[in-house]
Amino acid sequence: MPPVELPPCFPLAKHPNRDSVAAMSWFETIIEFVAAHRQLAYVLVFAFAFFESIPVLGLFIPGSTLIVGAAILVPSGALELLPVSAMAVAGSISGDSASFLMGRRYGRALLTWGPLARRADSVARAEAFFQRHGGKAIIIGRFTAPIRGMLPAIGGATGLNWSGFLPAAVFAAIGWAILHVLPGAFIGASLQIAGAVTARLGIFFILLLIFGYLLVLMVRAILYWGVPAGAVAMRRLLIWARAHNNIVGREIVALLDPNHREAKALAPLAILLVLGGWGFFTILENVIAGAALARADSSIFNALQALRTPWGDIAMVSFTELGDAGVTVPVVTAAVGWLLWRRAWIDAAYLAGAVIVAQAVAGAIKIALHTPRPIPELYEGWSAFSFPSGHATVNAVVYGFLAIMTMRGQGPILRSTIAASCALLVGLIAVSRLYLGAHWFTDVAGGLGFAIAWIALLGIAYVRHRPAGGLSRGLLPAVVGTLIVAGAINMTIHQSRDLARYQPLPRAPVMTAADWIMGGWEELPSHRVDLGGEYEEPFILQLAGSPDYLAETLDRAGWREPAAWNALGAVAWLATGTDMESLPVLPKLHEGRLPRLMRTLPEESGRTRLVLRLWDSGYRLKPDNATPTIWLATVTREDLRQPLGVVSLALTEKDANAPRELLARVIPALIRKRTDPPQGDAQWDGTLMLTAGGG
Repeated sequence: MPPVELPPCFPLAKHPNRDSVAAMSWFETIIEFVAAHRQLAYVLVFAFAFFESIPVLGLFIPGSTLIVGAAILVPSGALELLPVSAMAVAGSISGDSASFLMGRRYGRALLTWGPLARRADSVARAEAFFQRHGGKAIIIGRFTAPIRGMLPAIGGATGLNWSGFLPAAVFAAIGWAILHVLPGAFIGASLQIAGAVTARLGIFFILLLIFGYLLVLMVRAILYWGVPAGAVAMRRLLIWARAHNNIVGREIVALLDPNHREAKALAPLAILLVLGGWGFFTILENVIAGAALARADSSIFNALQALRTPWGDIAMVSFTELGDAGVTVPVVTAAVGWLLWRRAWIDAAYLAGAVIVAQAVAGAIKIALHTPRPIPELYEGWSAFSFPSGHATVNAVVYGFLAIMTMRGQGPILRSTIAASCALLVGLIAVSRLYLGAHWFTDVAGGLGFAIAWIALLGIAYVRHRPAGGLSRGLLPAVVGTLIVAGAINMTIHQSRDLARYQPLPRAPVMTAADWIMGGWEELPSHRVDLGGEYEEPFILQLAGSPDYLAETLDRAGWREPAAWNALGAVAWLATGTDMESLPVLPKLHEGRLPRLMRTLPEESGRTRLVLRLWDSGYRLKPDNATPTIWLATVTREDLRQPLGVVSLALTEKDANAPRELLARVIPALIRKRTDPPQGDAQWDGTLMLTAGGG
C-alpha cells in the first residue's frame, strides 16, 4: 500500500516537555494568586495559628502545615518574612490566651466536652504534666501537638494567674514561629536555587505536606472516634459470643476476653486482620476484572512521573534501596540469629515463617496473574510481574512483625515510637516504588493489604501463645543497628547503578502516519479516564501536530480562552447574575494529566457553551523530518444552572454527538472513523475525527 499523504501543514518542530510546563504553571499560578492576595494569606496564617491552640479544634487544624507552606513562598516574593512570622506569633499568643480564658471560665467542665470526654486518660496525663512543670508546661506544650490545645485551658482551670501564663505563652509562640518559618523559608530558597526543577519539586513537597496532614488527621480521628467505637463493637461481639457456646463463640471469647493479659493488643490486631483482608481481596478483584481501581493505576503513574526531579530521584532511590533484599535479608538474619542465641526457638520460627510465607505467597500471585509492570524493562523473570509489590509486602511483614515482637512489655511512648517508625519506613519504601515507576498503585496497596492481614493473623497467634519475655531489650538494637549498617552499605554500592536503572525515559509509542489512519487510531484511548479510573467523556477528535494550530483555527472561528482561575473567577461561581462566559472551566484530568489546551464557544442563549479540552495521548507519529504528537480532544456542552439562586454551576450534558458536529464545521481536512464505544454515561455514536496540522 502506498504511504498516506497528510495535509501540507502537518510537519512541525518538536515540542518541549509539557509535563514540566504544566507543573511550572501550577506552581507559578499558586505564587501569583498568593502574591495578589497576600493580606488574606497573612490573615489565614493568624487564624490557623489561633485555632490550633483551641481545645478539641486544635486536633484537626493544620496550623503548622500552613505556616510552613506560607514560609516556603517567602523567597519567591509572594509573601514577606516579617509579616508571616508576626502573624504566626500573634495567632499562637491569641489562641493560647483564648484557651486560657476558656479554662478560667468553664473550669474542668471544658475538659470533659466532646471527644475529650472519651480521652480522660490523655486529659489526666496532661493535668499531671502541668502540675509537675507549672508555667513551663505552656512552653513545652506549644511544641507538643496532641496537648497544645489543652495545656493553656488546664492552666486556666487550675488557677494559674496571668503573670505566670503570659510570659511563657509569648516565649513559646516566638520559638514555635521561628522553628516553623525559618525552615520553610530555607526550603523555599532551596527550591529557587533548584532552577528548572523548582515547580515539580515544589508541587511534590506540597503534596507530601497535604498527604502528611491527611494521615495525621486520619490517625487522630481513629484515636478519638474510631477506637472508642471499635471498643463498643467489640463489647457487643463479646456479649454475643458468650451467649453462643460453639467453636466460633469460644474463639471470639478467647480473642476478645478483657481478662486476657494481652487483651489491649489482641483487639487492634483483630481489626487489622479484617481491614487488611478486606482491602487485599477488594484490590485483587479489581485487578483481575480490570475495574475502575485498576484503570486508575495509569492516572496515578502519570501524575507522579510528571513530578519527578533529580533530587526526588535520589531520595526515592535511597528509600527503595532500604527495601532491597540486600537490607531485609541481613535484618531478618540478625533478628533470627539473636533470637536463636537467646534460645527463643519458637519466636525465631515465627519471624522466619512470617517472611518466608509472605515472599512465597507474593511470588505465587505474581506468577499466576502475570500483571506487567509500568516499565517492564526494569526486571526480568518472574520479578517482571507486578502484582503484588514484593517490596511493599515483604518489608511491611518484616518490620510490622518485628514491631509486634519489640513493642510487647514496653511503655506507651516507646510503643508509639516503634509503631510510628515502622509505619514511616514501610510507607516511604512503598511511596518510592510508585514514584520510581516500579509498581502500579494497586500493586503497592494490594501488597500492603495482604501484609497487614498476614502479620495481624500471625500476631494474634503469637501474642496469645508467647509470653512477653523482654526480647526487645536486645532485639530492637540488633534490628536498628543492622538496618543502618546494611542500608548504608547497600546505598553506597548500588546508588549509581540504581539511579541509572530508574532514570525516567521517554516511552512514547511511535507509529507511521499510514498506520495511524488505517487503524492505529484504535490503539489510542476512546474515553477520558479520571483519577479514579472511571470512563468519562469520549475523545471525538485525534489531532496529529501542534496544539497551536488547533488553537489558532478555533480562535478564528470565535472560540475563546476560558476565564482565568483567579479571585474574580472564583467569585463568579458564587454569583447568581453571572453568565457562562465569566465562569472558569474545570480543567479535569485524563490519566493524571491536565489538559494542554482549553477553549470555549459561548452560544446564543448565553446559558450554554461548548468546551474543548486537549490532552497529549502519549503516542507519536514518525515522518521523515519530525516526530509529531497525537493529541486527544473532548468537546462537551455545558449548561448554566443556578440552584436556589445561591450559586452558579456549569453542568456537562451527556450528548457528545451534537458538539462534535459543531466542531467539525471549523476543523479542516477531516477523516471520519467509527468505533464501538464502551458502555458509559455519555451518549455517543462512536464516530470520531482525525486531522493533522502544525507550525
